[in-house]
Amino acid sequence: MKTLYYTFKALMRGRNSVVIKCVSLTLGLFVGILLFAKIAEDLRYDTGYNDYGRLCQILSIYNIQGLTHEPGKQVFGPVAAAAAEGLSDAIESSTTTMPPRTTLVVTAGRQFEATYLYGDTLFFHTMGIPVLEGNVSDLNSHYNVFVSDTFAKRLYGDENPIGQTFTFNTGEKAFTVKGIFKEVPENNSIRPEVVLSWEFHRASGIYFGFDGGDRYYGFLRLREGVDLETLNKRLNALVEQYRPSDPENTGYSIQFRIEPIRSLYLHDSEVRLRLAVMSILGFALLLIAALNYVLISIASLTTRAKSIGVHKCSGASGRQIFGMFMIETAVVTLISLIAAILLIGVFHSLIEDLLDSNIRLLFTPEILWVPALVVVALFIIAGVLPGNLFARIPVSQVFRRYTESRQSWKRPLLFVQFTGVSFILGLLCVVLLQYQKAINYDVGYQPEGLACAIEDVNEEVLRTVLTNLPAVEEVAFSGDLIGSYNWSGEGIYGTDVNKTLFSTRINFGDSQFLPMLGLRFKEGRNMERAGEAVVNEEFVRLMHWTDSPIGKQSGLSSNFGQHTIVGVVEDFVISSLFTPVQPVLFLRSFLWRRGVTVRLKAPYDESLHAVNEAVKEAFPTSILTFEYLPDTIKSFYAPVRRFRDMVWIAFIATLLISLMGLLGYTNDEVRRRSKEIAIRKVNGADASQIIRLLLRGIVWIAVPAVIIGAFCAYVAGNMALEIFVRDRMELHGWLFAGIALLVVLIIFATITLKSWRIANDNPVDSLKNE
Repeated sequence: MKTLYYTFKALMRGRNSVVIKCVSLTLGLFVGILLFAKIAEDLRYDTGYNDYGRLCQILSIYNIQGLTHEPGKQVFGPVAAAAAEGLSDAIESSTTTMPPRTTLVVTAGRQFEATYLYGDTLFFHTMGIPVLEGNVSDLNSHYNVFVSDTFAKRLYGDENPIGQTFTFNTGEKAFTVKGIFKEVPENNSIRPEVVLSWEFHRASGIYFGFDGGDRYYGFLRLREGVDLETLNKRLNALVEQYRPSDPENTGYSIQFRIEPIRSLYLHDSEVRLRLAVMSILGFALLLIAALNYVLISIASLTTRAKSIGVHKCSGASGRQIFGMFMIETAVVTLISLIAAILLIGVFHSLIEDLLDSNIRLLFTPEILWVPALVVVALFIIAGVLPGNLFARIPVSQVFRRYTESRQSWKRPLLFVQFTGVSFILGLLCVVLLQYQKAINYDVGYQPEGLACAIEDVNEEVLRTVLTNLPAVEEVAFSGDLIGSYNWSGEGIYGTDVNKTLFSTRINFGDSQFLPMLGLRFKEGRNMERAGEAVVNEEFVRLMHWTDSPIGKQSGLSSNFGQHTIVGVVEDFVISSLFTPVQPVLFLRSFLWRRGVTVRLKAPYDESLHAVNEAVKEAFPTSILTFEYLPDTIKSFYAPVRRFRDMVWIAFIATLLISLMGLLGYTNDEVRRRSKEIAIRKVNGADASQIIRLLLRGIVWIAVPAVIIGAFCAYVAGNMALEIFVRDRMELHGWLFAGIALLVVLIIFATITLKSWRIANDNPVDSLKNE
């Protein structure tokens, strides 16, 4: 109890120092806990399925004219079933589905938004999703569905959902609930609320074969102990029997690869980059916060040495002194932890947007050990080192002033902090500049005033509704929307109609579509009638045409028929700068229509609201919603914006922590050298010379530290820019030199302001105090 009593007395005596320590640790814990909890959540992605280690997905890898494309998740429909049948010794089961979609479910006059996909009788077993009620064989019937337990609760409350019916927003046919499955946790890629019969999808007439239609997801559940490398070789040999490849004559080939679903997310370059940077920021911030606590504690040695000497004279051992300081550190850490938790609670909405995650997912029982480990690590680093120093203070300090400078401790601690500030500021500048460059990039058309939607209603009725609205200037229909990653691909042939030259993005549009977008024509004109096509510059380049392409044939496969090129537009950004320049082919004829685009009248916000209200009134059971195109484009860079904001917060926290440490260091230096300063002033030194004296001691720490930090920022900045395939900013040395200079100026300004008073004090007062 005595130890606890003296600890609290010491805390009250040094309350100003305690406040600084609490603020420092609160900032470190607040940001550190969030970063490491997010890392833990990402590392647990796609682990919500039973025995998820055996769940795999089939990827397709295209090679066209020697150019190997990135692996894609969408494959030909029969591949998964063929793999399970031909490789049954290694594959336990398979299922084929399509990417999840969203629709409206209507029951008893109420509407519920739901995520759905198609599943066969092996879907739940393969995916590892427990079926709570019902027989999966019922999925053989067209209009039978299974729903998740939580969605069933939303639909029917406490009623038994089995046998209940509902319709989709089209209202064409009622579906009957035949089974209930356990909801898949949020932190997973495939988490349907409704599973429709695969037979219902097959009956729609969509192509399902080895010769095209690579729009499906194929999942496999492997048997125990399967070697993936060997299995992948066997898979490609098996598929070769169904789809022989002949790259020399056809110009392309397709390989398939089985990957654990768990690794697909973690192998994504953007995810790996984010995890790496969050880890660096988290470790740097926690280390800086802990070392700042150590620095401030060591700086107080000169004032606390006598009281520790008194304790030792009274019989206290070094172990007891160490215990007192550890209890003091524990109290400060606990206060800081409570403050950090309060900050998380107050700013939870901002945090959820920043981390793109529900805050409750960051602190689930499975992840809670991570924040706990962060707190313990911070406590140990902050407490043990200064505690040992305090415990070794000799008893003789009762009788004389403790003047040991401990420069061997304080200067390396400052070095780490200055390096961290310079590094995080440099990384922040890179991300900030690249984000501004991306959102202000000339996309090659005029998105201002455009709003887009995916239609799921009668086109003619929709056209009538939109054209009669005062808020709308023009209306155009297309196959896919501009500002979308979903444009379909199709092979292009040269003079040899059997050999693929490259794969082009293809879109359909009416005669209003291209003029409304404001695409810039290099030559020719807009497509006006069926059989006409417009291409972009990249298409012309890949066709190796040196003369005018006007009047030439598009080179499309027989599935679409030949089209005559009537115009060439400048290259433009289909979606974002994360994708390279792609060849594009616009066709006037339609094989499918999904997109509708309108040009709004100013003010755009009010016009957009009026359009959505009119559409909602005309189609009350539809999920059709127009989104403002500039906002959609900006949303593509949301991960970069979140990354920028994350680095902003880390920089502010690091800067504040480091400045507090620097102030503590300056206070200690002024106190320790007060007699020297007074004597120098008596001998004629002015204030500027005294300040230079104090700055001289820090310059040899600050300059190398900020140079190292700026260089590390240069390396990390280049890594961060790798996700931008196009219009990546160039990193120049002058940028990082300026960052290093700015940090040095901040350090010098802080020391100057803090030491200004002592530099102008009467030296007699200092000598009296001695």
